[in-house]
Amino acid sequence: MSAAPPTRAIKLFGTEQPVTEIRTLRAGPLSVEFEAGKLRYVRVGESEAIRGIAFVVRGAAWQTFHPAISNLHVEEGGDEFRISYDGDVDEASGSISFHAEITGSAGGGLNFNVRARALSDFETGRTGFVILHPVEGVAGQPCTILHVDGGAEETVFPDHVMPLQPFFDIRAMTHEVAPGLGVTCRMEGELAWECEDQRNWTDASYKTYYRPLSMPFPYSIEGGSEFDQSVALTFDGAPGASQAGGGRATRITLGGESGKTMPRIGIGVPAHLGRDSLEALDLLQAVGPQLLVAEYRADQAGDDLAACQQLAEALNAELMVEIVAPCERPLDEELGEVAGAIAAAGVKPDAVIVAQARLMNFTLEKLDALGVPSFEEVYGAARKAFPGTALGGGVLTNFTEMNRNHPESDLYDFISHITSAVVHEVDDRSVMETLQSLPSIIASARAMAGGKPYRVGPSAIGMRFNPYGPSTYDNQGNIRMAFNQQDPRHRALAGSAFTLGYIARMAAGEVEAVSLGAAVGEFGLAYRKMAHAQPWYDELSADGEEPVFPLCHIVAAMAGASAARMIDVETSAADRVLALAYGTADGTLLWLANLTPEPQPVSIAGLPAGAARIGRLDEENFIAAVTRPAAFAADCGSLGDASELELGAYAVLRIELAPS
Repeated sequence: MSAAPPTRAIKLFGTEQPVTEIRTLRAGPLSVEFEAGKLRYVRVGESEAIRGIAFVVRGAAWQTFHPAISNLHVEEGGDEFRISYDGDVDEASGSISFHAEITGSAGGGLNFNVRARALSDFETGRTGFVILHPVEGVAGQPCTILHVDGGAEETVFPDHVMPLQPFFDIRAMTHEVAPGLGVTCRMEGELAWECEDQRNWTDASYKTYYRPLSMPFPYSIEGGSEFDQSVALTFDGAPGASQAGGGRATRITLGGESGKTMPRIGIGVPAHLGRDSLEALDLLQAVGPQLLVAEYRADQAGDDLAACQQLAEALNAELMVEIVAPCERPLDEELGEVAGAIAAAGVKPDAVIVAQARLMNFTLEKLDALGVPSFEEVYGAARKAFPGTALGGGVLTNFTEMNRNHPESDLYDFISHITSAVVHEVDDRSVMETLQSLPSIIASARAMAGGKPYRVGPSAIGMRFNPYGPSTYDNQGNIRMAFNQQDPRHRALAGSAFTLGYIARMAAGEVEAVSLGAAVGEFGLAYRKMAHAQPWYDELSADGEEPVFPLCHIVAAMAGASAARMIDVETSAADRVLALAYGTADGTLLWLANLTPEPQPVSIAGLPAGAARIGRLDEENFIAAVTRPAAFAADCGSLGDASELELGAYAVLRIELAPS
């Protein structure tokens, strides 16, 4: 290795893009976090009332613009705080500016007011306030909706993920934050607000937004026009006794066998990377995936397709092929041609999943209203084209699209979808927060699967397909960016912590197979020179071992644990530290992932007597993990006391426990 050591930012985030400053403001028991013009984590005492409030400006393709903030003034006293700033958006779709005033007081609640002016005609998918209600402690709980006509509705926040909006025509929403404490969120503007279940996109929130989706979008805000909007929070009652504070150690508690087994681990093979993936065979043999998910495209090179079969045979892995049916000609004809092309390449898939092309794109409509063939027709044609081959149901995009249109379970052999963590907010905390939504998605998918096996992926932080625009975005700037494939955190410790947390959530939900990324490329396990910059990695010499990204070690370890008996493990702060445990021939392996950029102390209960062997993936051994992967993977760590530990920023710990 001839490159200079990587900076801490590259180790943690994969990018030198600065982390946005966060300031916590307090007014008596009320506290908020102010970040880049928006409010996050509105709390009363230790109780989270609202996950976020932001004035959002989006482009015609739903991309989120980040306003340039100026004239920022912040005042804070014992019982009140005040924030004011100006925001400006200047994009190809137009220009808009706004002035924001935020006030909070111990007795008067919170007010966020905006006056906006379009400097030119502005094309937008959405411009207005967005309010996020948290999921934990809120899902399935009562709330009161005050409609714009003054009528009140007693209802509940959805438990399973709701495909379309649960609440419409909203002026205010009231729910219980904690026993004896309620919050009312009132929204003022020209039109009504409505609420969608953002867990569809793995956001851990219910989102209430301005301008109903029943109105045309994108739409134009006339140049020179002005408008006002506001959000007000009022509280009824008082917070109870303080719960565990954020500064205390996270408690990890080991239990007995859960009766669950670890999932199979898969790897994706993008259509244009079949041959490149085959060249990485040595790496894949070291990783040991049980499933390959190959993408088929009509314009795919025959050698790329043929390489998928060679990979599957060399790895003794199941080969699943993803197919998009155009549904423009008779289905038997379309899928027959696909089956012929796949066979001509020497590919013999063990499973296929076929998606209607129309369902690769955003829709609020049901399938029968879209004018495309039914699931019965598509899956019937797929059975004819691929006789004796397992058939997957679901989608090749986000859970959202499957939740809105999914087949009956008797039509398929397993159900599947993918996820992405950069559909909406792309800051580091929001990416990690997506892990909080996975239990809800899993429960909802399993409910529709009717007992059939449930698979997920290939998934990553980045986005494989963009159902909401013409394509994913080209992240040449190597920044935190929505709708992009090449997310810099994929190459960093944040990516390895996210990956372990993702598998921990999926394994707890008894997902049968979890596929992650690819061998090489934007979602790769191993470094390859690409058209976009990969800071520090691009400076490594070609001598020695092939460099890998840190998450490669997590994927390999989890592939090696497939079918292992899972051990119950609980964490007192799943937003900070996630845990996963399973049995081995020599005892128990406990894995911990720090989901934050701050050190996290942990205390572990239920440990067997004696010392444990503790291995780490963190800032200290980042270079070794990347540049000497074989030696790093073979090092199981050192003996020590595992009852009290500290995880560094985005660190992963592997704790080997001998039988008691």
